Amino acid sequence: MKGRLFQAAVGLGVSGVALWLTLRGKDLGEVWLAMRQADYRFLLLYLPFWAAIHLSRTWRWGILLEPVAKVPFGKLNAASAVGWMALTILPFRLGEFARPYLIADRTKVRVAAALSSVVVERVVDGLFTALLLMACLLGVPSGSPGVGVVRVAGVVMGSLFLAALVFLIGAYRNRGAAIKVLERCLGPVSPRLAQRAAGMLEAFIHGLRIVPSRTKLALFFALTVTYWGFNGWGMQVLAQGFGLRMNFLQTTTVLGVLVIGVMIPAGPGMVGTFQGAILLALGLFFPAAAVAREGTAYANVLWAVQLGLQVGLGLVYLFSRHIRLGQVLSASGEVADELVVEADEEAAATGGKELPAEHR
Repeated sequence: MKGRLFQAAVGLGVSGVALWLTLRGKDLGEVWLAMRQADYRFLLLYLPFWAAIHLSRTWRWGILLEPVAKVPFGKLNAASAVGWMALTILPFRLGEFARPYLIADRTKVRVAAALSSVVVERVVDGLFTALLLMACLLGVPSGSPGVGVVRVAGVVMGSLFLAALVFLIGAYRNRGAAIKVLERCLGPVSPRLAQRAAGMLEAFIHGLRIVPSRTKLALFFALTVTYWGFNGWGMQVLAQGFGLRMNFLQTTTVLGVLVIGVMIPAGPGMVGTFQGAILLALGLFFPAAAVAREGTAYANVLWAVQLGLQVGLGLVYLFSRHIRLGQVLSASGEVADELVVEADEEAAATGGKELPAEHR
């Protein structure tokens, strides 16, 4: 309980600082006026894009789970809607654990495999958007305000996700070596922690049996492009309602910076970090006055729309599928416990010996 309160307090602190930095020096009256004067017909045009975003990412997740179990789309959609709602409203990105826990609780998918699918998803998305952002930044003049910060952030994000991808591939090919590395890193700090972490990692790696067929793999990457394409296209359409007309390069840059921004553990709703990332990216292309007025209005409306739609859809499935809210809130702890249990079960089944490569 104390840990959660601490995480919530830190998250709120990060959001508070980010929101203060975002609104500092802005004329809030002018921002409010820009929000009132916006053409909200473009908001109606944005809604189909958001629906396509949800469906494409849900379908894509199902492809990753297929080698373990073919989950009916109804159950997949419910877990996806509630899980993304949890990611949206819980601080410190703790909602990431809700999807794997919910799908494992209602299907034959084990927690380790469900968590592995989400991690693979995140790594692919992070690497894809980082590479896309760095490519787009080549077309941004070096004298643009904040371009240096964005470039550094893009390189750091790309490097982190590339390292994560290398680790996943290495762990998949040699589970024993990955576990030994973790034990050597944590052992001097706490042998008990090292043992628990090693067990969780072992179960997680065992869940990495999520390599689809070549056809499905091609479909997965096609849906990845589709998912992020709809994200950017929808943001571009909504921006027109605020007089902000962006081309492909500008829209993709804004999207890439936003991805980096919301990765920062913040308070509920990713408030502050979301708006700050949008304004930083818009500042690369638009005059400061336009960013301070129309840009701030756009950032806040986009944040509110995405938050409202995601929470609204999540609540529909939360109540219609009789999902207990306590499950969602305690998902991070439940996932950790289940990983330990699954690791023990696997060790008992294999007599403590590592499985042959073909059975991993």
